[in-house]
Amino acid sequence: MVSLLTGVAGVSVRAQVAPETHATTTQEGRGAISGRAMDQDHGALQGARIELQPKGLTAVSDAQGQFTISDVPAGPYTLTVSYIGFAPFSMPVAVTAGGMAQVEALLTVESVNQQVIVRGEREHGEIEALNREATADTIVQVLPAEVITSLPNTNVADALGRLPSVSLERDEGEGKYVQIRGTEPRLSNVTINNVHVSSPEQDVRTVKLDVIPADLVESIEVSKTLSASQDGDAIGGSINLVTRSADDQPFYTFSGMYGYTPIVNGRSLTRFDATASTRFGSDKRLGVAFGGSYDYNGRGFNNIEPSPGTQDFGSGPVPVFTGVHLREYQYRRNRFGFAGSADYRLNNGSTAYIKGLFADFKDFGDTWNVNESVGTLVTPTTSLNNGKVVFRHLNRTPQQQIFSITAGERLNFTHYFLDYQVAVSRSGQAGQFPSAYFNHAKNIAFGVDASNPTTPKFPVLNGIDINDPTAYTFNHIIGANDHVREIDLEGSISLARHYVAGSHSGSFEVGGKIRNGNKRNRTYEPVFVATGTPSFLYSQVLGSSTDPDFYFGQYKLPPLSDYNKILAFIAANPGAASLDPDQTHARSDPNNYNTTERIYAVYAMNTISFGRARLQTGVRIETTQSHFVGNHVVFGTTPDPNGFFYQSTTPVTGSNLYANVLPSVQFQYAFTPTTNLRAGYGRGIARPNFADLPPFILETDNDMTLFVGNPALKPTSANNYDLLIERYLKPVGLIQAGVFYKDLRDPIFAVNSPITTPTCNLCTQTQPTNGTKAHIFGIEATYQQLLRFLPGPLNGLGVSANYSYTTSKAIVPGRTDQPSLVRQGPNNWNLGVTYDKRRLSARVGLTHNDAYIYQYNFADGADLGLRGPNGDVYTYAHTQLDAQGSYRVHGGFKFVVSLLNLNNEVFGFYQGSPQYPTQREFYSRTYAFGFRWSNNKD
Repeated sequence: MVSLLTGVAGVSVRAQVAPETHATTTQEGRGAISGRAMDQDHGALQGARIELQPKGLTAVSDAQGQFTISDVPAGPYTLTVSYIGFAPFSMPVAVTAGGMAQVEALLTVESVNQQVIVRGEREHGEIEALNREATADTIVQVLPAEVITSLPNTNVADALGRLPSVSLERDEGEGKYVQIRGTEPRLSNVTINNVHVSSPEQDVRTVKLDVIPADLVESIEVSKTLSASQDGDAIGGSINLVTRSADDQPFYTFSGMYGYTPIVNGRSLTRFDATASTRFGSDKRLGVAFGGSYDYNGRGFNNIEPSPGTQDFGSGPVPVFTGVHLREYQYRRNRFGFAGSADYRLNNGSTAYIKGLFADFKDFGDTWNVNESVGTLVTPTTSLNNGKVVFRHLNRTPQQQIFSITAGERLNFTHYFLDYQVAVSRSGQAGQFPSAYFNHAKNIAFGVDASNPTTPKFPVLNGIDINDPTAYTFNHIIGANDHVREIDLEGSISLARHYVAGSHSGSFEVGGKIRNGNKRNRTYEPVFVATGTPSFLYSQVLGSSTDPDFYFGQYKLPPLSDYNKILAFIAANPGAASLDPDQTHARSDPNNYNTTERIYAVYAMNTISFGRARLQTGVRIETTQSHFVGNHVVFGTTPDPNGFFYQSTTPVTGSNLYANVLPSVQFQYAFTPTTNLRAGYGRGIARPNFADLPPFILETDNDMTLFVGNPALKPTSANNYDLLIERYLKPVGLIQAGVFYKDLRDPIFAVNSPITTPTCNLCTQTQPTNGTKAHIFGIEATYQQLLRFLPGPLNGLGVSANYSYTTSKAIVPGRTDQPSLVRQGPNNWNLGVTYDKRRLSARVGLTHNDAYIYQYNFADGADLGLRGPNGDVYTYAHTQLDAQGSYRVHGGFKFVVSLLNLNNEVFGFYQGSPQYPTQREFYSRTYAFGFRWSNNKD
């Protein structure tokens, strides 16, 4: 890290020529240069650009500041190291045949009017990010740990939502999935240390990023264009989580936070994080880094879920509300994880390493749901006395885990670089959402008050007290014994050769990878229905939880139950409920599957620099071979002697095999040392979700529906085009603007179609199906600068802003219009202000995501059209204000205050238009304070 630094520009360099000690096949008259780029405190400078003239050979420093330039003809050269925010320098270096010139470069901060400059942790991270982005061959955004922890980002997804063209799918007050450049989460890839990560959920490939604590990673990289060396399943982009590695200087840090949220009678949170890294031995060859994180969040929130629709009372269809769900959430969320690495520096800049990450997320808690269903509407505001209320107590038990470990070597054979690694990734989920249901009599006359459509009210018109716990009787209980497991085994190897062609330098690289994945889901959700003997009233299982101010006092809940008392009653009275085979098989059997997928990939890539230009071309070929086992579940048309319709569950198999050729081109042109043009083309794919592939069939004749898997699904593919111009500002900053276009083929949609089978006449079949095409067009812009040129106290200010606009069209089977793609919101932006001066460091962040289609719901000819209550399901636009500040009390000890969701922004969904809500929930503000200690006394 950089601490208190003066504004004297310069560099300290030690260079020596050493005989080659690594066994290589040397070439006559050639040698190499190896070294490290560091700040004055000997902290590594990752992303430094190293250039050797007159040959024009280049290199970029890694996470430990190391770099190597191989296959250099013997002779004198000038070595130049450039790093944004630091003074540039050059020095003479002599390369001898068969020798390795060792260079140690100590850079100093660039001067600003000869003033003293203080670099805080976050500012150091911002500088590192700019340098890593500037020296990358692809268009990439980087979030170092120092930036991630400068705002109250609970998990990895929350942190990513601050980047340009990145929006979040939120759940329960946190980011859950990441949507890049207007694409759904399935179209992006997640890796840990460049190793594929499997999803813990049963039905998707998308990695649920709220499982991973934000403090567990050293940095996050979002690649928006891809090289041939990267996995091809990234149409939207690729998210790489990088764990910490040891620098030459020991690093230790520990932090603790306590927070409070004034909702549901007050909820609390705690968080602790610790990291340590150091290197051992006189030559510091062995490095070890380890970190851990734990947080508990007793999150609570209020939710209403109205049911909009249409009805014709004689003068044409009009909007109506037919009921509402009132939901009270009280959580006990525990999240912890560990990440570590060990590396050993071999000779000639070679390295052996092992890295790993483990995260565990217990999303436990209780949900009380009051479902008020209006009976037959007589007018838009009155109904007959046949309405009902169902009370549901849901006991949340999902526990999700993600584990990844990789080991390998990077070997420098002077003229060649050989990389190989093996990796294991494992994820899983246990538990689910067991629920108990209590029913009120179906004799309620509800009124409907939609004068404020965001909070429709349903007053009881016939005097019945729907909050009387003695009026509810036990109806049924659903168990949940669900187990999801995915394990991936991966091996990869690459060989690169650096070369000089006349006055041009370049590298040629070939590589391959094999990944074998197996995902299985075992679901058993038994349904036990009430027998009536003995009688079982809701009033017998009441608990101590209350919320008299539910939803700002606008709605009233009945007394809340205790789930342990419900289980205890049934255990003591086993005759009170009996197993329902129909519901049990329908909920369990179709969800059980086993999928094996093997991917073979090979690639070739060439990168060459000529003058101010740099061109990277490559092609990657991925072959996918898959096998699936699902279940065909049949329910008959007549009941058996016991009154049930279930007939059989039969395993069915399927498989597919396909290959994809994925070319890519990355071009850069430097108009000046600080102004660059980037252009890119790449072809990517997105494989179908695992749960869509097994050939399961669920026939329910009573409901006249079939749900069918589709092993013939093809991956979605896209041609991606990018153009971007960027200028790096003095002393530290960036202004950037670009456009992109994605031409998609074979997008996947859930399609409903009529079908007749031997056991199901004129049924509706729902099946995931490939469409024909879609496209996304977007623009994005970024401005970031530290305002060191301002006078006095104002020179501690920094600003950052980014904006993206996207538009899309899709040809959706069964629709004559061309709607936007799901998850594509037009406008997304972030605005941030930072302040760093002496002991004080602060950051304020404002994030906005536009509304977008969450799920297609509209059908041609639906009453009141696309924007009516039968339209598509949208998320509400989301604008959230967060802040965090720290004050250095003494040495490396800081006092920290964080403020989350200061504007108490709503989260929810609507159909067609915002006045037809289907969900609106509030999480309130969270106030937290704590400390952070580090041996870095910035």
